[in-house]
Amino acid sequence: MVSSSGKKGFLNSLKKRKVAGLPLPEAAIKSGLFLSLVIIIPLMFPSGRSFKYTDLTEGSITTKKVIAPFTFSVLKTASDLEADRLDARNAVLSYFSFNDTLKSVQVRRLNRVLDRLARKRMPTTSVRSTRTDSNRSNLQAADSISRANIQNDIIDIAGITLSLETIDNLSAAAAKQDFPKVREMLNNEIISLVQKYYVDIPKSSITQDKVILIRTGIEEDFLVADLIDKTEMQRLAKERESATIYSEDMFRPLVNALLIPNVNFMKDLSEKHRTDAVDAVPPGKDLVYENERIVDANERITKDIYQKLVSLEFAIAERSEEAGDFRNILSHMGKYLLTALILIIYLIYLSANRPGIFRDNRKLLLITLLIILQVGVGALIVGPLGWPSFLIPTTISSMLLGILFDPGIGLIGTVVIALLLAGITGFDYSFAVLAMFVGIVSIYSVTRIRTRNQILKAILYVLSAYIIVVFTLGTLRYQGFEEMFQIFLYYLLPNAVLSPFITYMMLGVFERLFDITTDVTLLELSDLNHPLLKELSVKAPGTFHHSIIVGNLSESAALTIGANSLLARVGSYYHDIGKIVKAEYFVENQKNKLNKHEGLAPNMSALILASHVKNGMEMAEKFKLPQIIRNFIPEHHGKNLMSYFYSKALDEAESGDVHETDYRYPGPSPRSKETAIVMLADTVEAATKTLSNPSAGRLRKMVEELVEKRFLEGELDDSDLTMRDLKGIIDGFMSVLLGIYHQRIEYPKREEEKKPHQNNSNKEKNSKSDS
Repeated sequence: MVSSSGKKGFLNSLKKRKVAGLPLPEAAIKSGLFLSLVIIIPLMFPSGRSFKYTDLTEGSITTKKVIAPFTFSVLKTASDLEADRLDARNAVLSYFSFNDTLKSVQVRRLNRVLDRLARKRMPTTSVRSTRTDSNRSNLQAADSISRANIQNDIIDIAGITLSLETIDNLSAAAAKQDFPKVREMLNNEIISLVQKYYVDIPKSSITQDKVILIRTGIEEDFLVADLIDKTEMQRLAKERESATIYSEDMFRPLVNALLIPNVNFMKDLSEKHRTDAVDAVPPGKDLVYENERIVDANERITKDIYQKLVSLEFAIAERSEEAGDFRNILSHMGKYLLTALILIIYLIYLSANRPGIFRDNRKLLLITLLIILQVGVGALIVGPLGWPSFLIPTTISSMLLGILFDPGIGLIGTVVIALLLAGITGFDYSFAVLAMFVGIVSIYSVTRIRTRNQILKAILYVLSAYIIVVFTLGTLRYQGFEEMFQIFLYYLLPNAVLSPFITYMMLGVFERLFDITTDVTLLELSDLNHPLLKELSVKAPGTFHHSIIVGNLSESAALTIGANSLLARVGSYYHDIGKIVKAEYFVENQKNKLNKHEGLAPNMSALILASHVKNGMEMAEKFKLPQIIRNFIPEHHGKNLMSYFYSKALDEAESGDVHETDYRYPGPSPRSKETAIVMLADTVEAATKTLSNPSAGRLRKMVEELVEKRFLEGELDDSDLTMRDLKGIIDGFMSVLLGIYHQRIEYPKREEEKKPHQNNSNKEKNSKSDS
């Protein structure tokens, strides 16, 4: 057996090996995702076609002559073939079987019922009325038992169920002297009905005028008009009932119980004949002979010519398949190579321009899934469903990539997916143009999405893009305005309206599955009524106010350098939520209170301050804050030194046993521009409050010193901030600070108001100043 240490050593050795600059496991995962796309997508490409003439489309002008290399059949269009198959299916007559033995069976059942009733004659009403009251209840109980016994006997001997009321009526008729005559009339009526062709399905479901009736194994045509169904049988029974002496509660119930349809629909046999008829419809409608000219140079491609070219492509592929030609193998290889070449475009872009995403395998998996889903939906629509390619919702993947990542990834992804979808649609690259243009417009419509109403904006943008593309391609193909309008109305209009709504519904799913935070989620978290922020404002009002100011500073700085200003602001709101636990130990919450740290040892104070990071992470996990927001909690302090308590510890220490690491925050240092901005804003907001005379010059000098200090300490090394960014951040901070510490106007006072307040004039000025 291999020890656990041996396994760890093996895994570590794999991690140390590198392929293209990546650790071996990382390279294996990325290669697996790439190969999965290269293998899966070509399987969705249409097969059995050479695509030799895909550059020739209906309405275009050809620059070359095309001569038939061999004789081949001109295939019907999909709509024509479907119409012919439907006609062939509808032309097949339905099959029914006729059971001639039911006539005698039903008559025998009738006579068994009548024989049973004749053996037990029911007492008449007049006889019953002579009974005394004391015996009447006993008589009724005996009658009830007798009727139930007769009902059960009828089930046993005839296999039918009659109601007690019908049994009473039949028994009353059997008790009369003219029962033989009644019996003969019943027999005649039933015989006349069982001789009818009683069908087991409604006649309204039979669409033809004739059916095929199988009688004793022989098929014969039979008119549907000569059949009767259940509704008509009820009508006939009612007519006979009204024309005879039978009561309504005797004859029709007897007919319903006795009569069984003798003409039965043979569903499986009918469906088999219809399927055979559909399969027998030839796919071709004409022949093109060898050396026959299909189209001449400088000739416009008509609908008939285009169908001949498509048929030739299928014929070439079929002949290569039958002959086992190496070109057939190369054709399949070409599909995989084409897919790989298209995907390499995305691979190069991500590795060169989005290294952070390229390193994140979860995000690469998300991109892979979006490509497979989009291409898979396209293959389903144009393949098994047989719908027009205009119904492919190409904008869904474009908008999702643009919202979940950024417009650049969305744009390149749109180009890649459009090229792959062109392969799905038979290498129709006019469709690729449509998918690219509309996809790019849809990305623009959802860039920096801030409100739900942007769905309507996206619909309008996509509709406009579809109109432009349909008009452009339609004019190139010499299509009429009516045809263009039909394409837009039937296919593109529903597509444009539904795609943004589907995108929005799918957005939340992908956000949760892959822990990606979009602007929509950030806007929801920026609501100050969020439970965490409400709790912060109540339990730590000074920290809450501090977080709002830090948010304003961070947003301004992020806008200045082109970072995500919304993320910076929302991260600022939550960066100090851990102070809720022990709010009174933080200076901003100690208004008019004693300093809680005065009686504590410096190391204990440092532990309390550092604990707000741990408490904040726990609260963030409890309230399920996104990871991108949680990062602000530990990173806004980085590994800063708590200099006040460290200095105090050095002063109080009798020996030199004071470790600097005990007075540093746990980190890590900021790993993004936004968390670095919040770190600087947090420092600046707290420090500027100590200025006695915060003029513009003094404010800027202090801000520059604080930023320089963090830079020299190495806290900004992992944040990707440049020196130009740092200057922009300082400028962004100053625009907010100057608004906070602006010059104030002192209101004039009357002489009698000045005397009581001479000792506190400075405070009076501040309290009566304009904000």
